[in-house]
Amino acid sequence: MVDRLVFPLALRQELVAHAREGDPEEVCGILGGHAGEVVRVFRVRNTADEVSAERNVFRDGASGVASAGRRPVHYYMDPRDQLRVYNELDDLGLDVVAYYHSHTHTEARPSPTDIRLATDLSPVYMLVSLTHEPSVRAWRITKADPSDESGELTEIPLCT
Repeated sequence: MVDRLVFPLALRQELVAHAREGDPEEVCGILGGHAGEVVRVFRVRNTADEVSAERNVFRDGASGVASAGRRPVHYYMDPRDQLRVYNELDDLGLDVVAYYHSHTHTEARPSPTDIRLATDLSPVYMLVSLTHEPSVRAWRITKADPSDESGELTEIPLCT
């Protein structure tokens, strides 16, 4: 596990640009690199609108009742795009360093839904916020079991 993440300014700006292009909907992707250093951004299509309530992935914040996905407030990585990125990472000899997505109206901190849906706990979770001045922050999500509904957050410092 890394205690800081080397993330060059140009790549951070690429994440902010991706978030702005997708606004008002959330965008997502994968960051590739080695041992706590990001060297490449891979965009992944957000298919949250294709996730029905019957799949029980997303829930209404107030009632907890299953709801359909909505790209303005949810992200769901297209499985075909993810597979394409994983294959490209393998071809380039890179590892998954982080998963990223944007928050268009809230801070760059994982939401309860983000924590609940985090199942791959090795990489860092990077968030881009478009509120006020855009910000990029990295988080480690720790759970006793990847299927747990809740977990602990630790912010990972970013350096260039």
